[in-house]
Amino acid sequence: MHWRSKCVSGTNENGSKELEVMRSRARRLGLVRCGMILLGTWRLAMAAGPGPVETAPPALRLPGTVQPVHYQAELTIDPTADTFAGTLDIELLVGEKTSLLWLNATELTIRDASVTSGGERVGSKPVPGGEDFVGFAFDRPVSEGPATLHVAYTGMLNKNETNGLFRQQENGDWYAFSQFEATDARKAFPCFDEPSYKTPWQLTLHVSRKNVAVSNTPVISEIDEGDGMKTVRFAVTKPLPSYLVAIGVGPFDVVDAGRSGTKNTPVRIITPKGKAAEARYAAATTPALLALLEQYFRIPFPYEKLDCLAIPETVGFGAMENAGLITYRVPLILAKPQDQTISFERAYANVCVHEVAHQWFGDYVTMKWWDDIWLNESFATWMTPKIIDQWKPEWGSRVDKVVSRSNAMGNDTLVTARKIRQPIETRHDIANAFDGISYGKGAAVLAMFEAWMGEEKFRDGVHHYLAAHAFGNASADDFLAAMSAEGGKEIGPAISTFLEQPGVPLVTAELKANSDSVPSLFLTQRRFLPVGSTGSAKQTWHIPIRVRYRAAGVESQTRLLMTTETAEISLSPGAHPDWILANEGESGYYRVLYKGGFLDRLLKDGGAVMSVAERTGVVGDVAALVETGDVSMRDALNLAVLLAKDNNRHIIERTLRIAASIDSHLVPYELRQSYSRFIQQVFGERARALGFTPNPGEDDETRLLRSRIIALVADEGEDPVLVAEAAKLARLWLKDRSAVNSDLVSTVLRVAARNGDRALFDLFHAEAAKTHDRRERGRLLSALGSFRDEAIERAALDIVLSGEFDIREADVIFWSGLDDPKSREMVYEFVKKNFDGLMAKLPRDAVSDLPFVGGSFCDKAHAADLESFFKHRVEKLTGGPRTLAQALEIISLCTAFKEAQQPSVIGFLTQYR
Repeated sequence: MHWRSKCVSGTNENGSKELEVMRSRARRLGLVRCGMILLGTWRLAMAAGPGPVETAPPALRLPGTVQPVHYQAELTIDPTADTFAGTLDIELLVGEKTSLLWLNATELTIRDASVTSGGERVGSKPVPGGEDFVGFAFDRPVSEGPATLHVAYTGMLNKNETNGLFRQQENGDWYAFSQFEATDARKAFPCFDEPSYKTPWQLTLHVSRKNVAVSNTPVISEIDEGDGMKTVRFAVTKPLPSYLVAIGVGPFDVVDAGRSGTKNTPVRIITPKGKAAEARYAAATTPALLALLEQYFRIPFPYEKLDCLAIPETVGFGAMENAGLITYRVPLILAKPQDQTISFERAYANVCVHEVAHQWFGDYVTMKWWDDIWLNESFATWMTPKIIDQWKPEWGSRVDKVVSRSNAMGNDTLVTARKIRQPIETRHDIANAFDGISYGKGAAVLAMFEAWMGEEKFRDGVHHYLAAHAFGNASADDFLAAMSAEGGKEIGPAISTFLEQPGVPLVTAELKANSDSVPSLFLTQRRFLPVGSTGSAKQTWHIPIRVRYRAAGVESQTRLLMTTETAEISLSPGAHPDWILANEGESGYYRVLYKGGFLDRLLKDGGAVMSVAERTGVVGDVAALVETGDVSMRDALNLAVLLAKDNNRHIIERTLRIAASIDSHLVPYELRQSYSRFIQQVFGERARALGFTPNPGEDDETRLLRSRIIALVADEGEDPVLVAEAAKLARLWLKDRSAVNSDLVSTVLRVAARNGDRALFDLFHAEAAKTHDRRERGRLLSALGSFRDEAIERAALDIVLSGEFDIREADVIFWSGLDDPKSREMVYEFVKKNFDGLMAKLPRDAVSDLPFVGGSFCDKAHAADLESFFKHRVEKLTGGPRTLAQALEIISLCTAFKEAQQPSVIGFLTQYR
């Protein structure tokens, strides 16, 4: 914060006329002196009045002795300017007599402040509080009871970041947006910026007449100010935490998507100017998805309207669930006709359900503190496949849910992985809370207990939890109590065992023959740990085990809540089971290691006794158990060969993942051609038959498989037919965007780049500079980082910091370079050499990922170098310490895995010499 008095010229991109408009508005707010916009007027050393208050600012959380009751905020926003002006009146409830009030504030300059208490106005002076706080020292103590704080201030309208209040230019027009989660509302308002402070907000925006202004609630008045500006006043919100307040200002197009739900809630899609036609799919689908969510919750949509606002560029988030005003990154919500592909439609529908579900989970009922962010993110993630399956059952969301669960378990194998409910003690902890554990693992755990309790009982528990805390706050204890009330007293403690400790259970299942002729399934649990892990396997959970098996031609189900290290489940007396599935529906958050040949029995005839979701889960377990050493890589590869002829996309994709997993570090140089022949022989025929061009009448599953299998066969299989076709199509696409199906464009460009020359690089570069389409530019920039020639890769890296492209887009060049072992070292050295430059230009949320540039290595020397370079730098990166720790652990595990499994890979590949 700038604690000084300064008058500035206030120049902006729009020239003196727009500046005068800003001055005019600022005069009415009392923010102008010496004829110019005032950025700050307080001096901390005052000639008169009380001396400085000798009180240190809070460390992380506000004291809690003062509560906000109501906010009234007025902001003057010109998207062409670097600053905005604001006034804020906060109705307070003072819990005890005080001379000092701490609020959250970042990069705000306080111009004036006072408090009214007991009918008297009391002056106030600002007290610096570091990066996150500002104190208000009152001229005399304020008694407990009602009070109103008035603050006039200015802040930054940043054009490089995408948090707080920020601005962006799209096709020559300037727009302003907000992104406040988790702790960036303090960049827009001095406020109680914690989720437990849930308060109604009244927002008023002063904007240019040519602009549209949107916020959480409908506009209740719009008044012409007579100087090219207008006052837009919004209805008072329902109680909201500060991180869910949102605004947008700019020359938007507004698409009416109709009404939805029991309250006929109006739905609109708000786009940058000229892009209304690209909102057709979002407008057609959003109302239907809202209605399905409302039906599930049995609670009407909580807010007066639902606007979906497209933001050209975002970093650190793709969409945000602001109450009544959800924001989306443009490529997620808008598409030209040729880009409205199956992948786009499914991606938008999934993100839309996630964000609209948050209107209940997170907005209507909000967690008390960030340690319970899972109550938001886990629930929205869990809800998504449920609603999509109801809406479009042919999309196979039940199988996607199993794949997502397996991905979450992959993240959870690290000893540096968070708990779902991780204590929040620093700003780093808040940033780290938004990860695959809060989203994916939490969702999988919820799905597991839903399957155990039954869908209706679980739904009743959800309903009662939401109804009990409507427009308020809740904690994990509140949710667990609601679940136990519906499912039994053991449910809450069982869920807690997954919330309060990290890791994945590994359940070993083995048939035990008893003397009384009643066979039983003997189970053992321990923590799943990869080879080389430093963790302890001595962990137990309360695991809801659901078993399906067949004996004497009869299928049966049984279940057990496994609360100890070992347990037994009695099976049907008499006959020996033909097969046993120890994770029915693959809904449980645990891996299974089968003993006694039962894995082979399950997978007989390609796993015909199982559903697609179950087969996907079992194959995923086999692939994971390679990491623990319980399955050899050779056996996993043989399974991939066996299942590669399957007709189901999900099964084929699991085999592709197994085949691709050995390339980077496990295949010795002398066997590189053998690996390519393996890929060719197993997957090549199907890839070439599919080709790059979809056939008329082709089903969606085939279209989705095409890009994945072609990418592997062309890249790792080095298929000359596909490589040549990609090169040809890439050049055609540069001239005619309809020459390549949009779902395949990235694959075509990447394959062409990996085998391309400098002439092709220059064509891609020129086209990236020319296009105004962000989706196209992103694809081209990613391809620039995929060239394998050393000189070309160096030229690509030179582009990143050149200023030719927005750094938020250009950084994809070096991330893409990490995909190729030949480029990896060059990218790593580039990041180290240019670290300060990247720190200066990259947004905060992008910088925090930089330690992961070293996570692709697989040797101790690089681990030591990565640690040495970053260990004193990560404290500057929000969330950086955990990022570095995870990158180092990934390298360590890779090193151990290579030592353990490379001989197995060599043995497998010798047959392809």
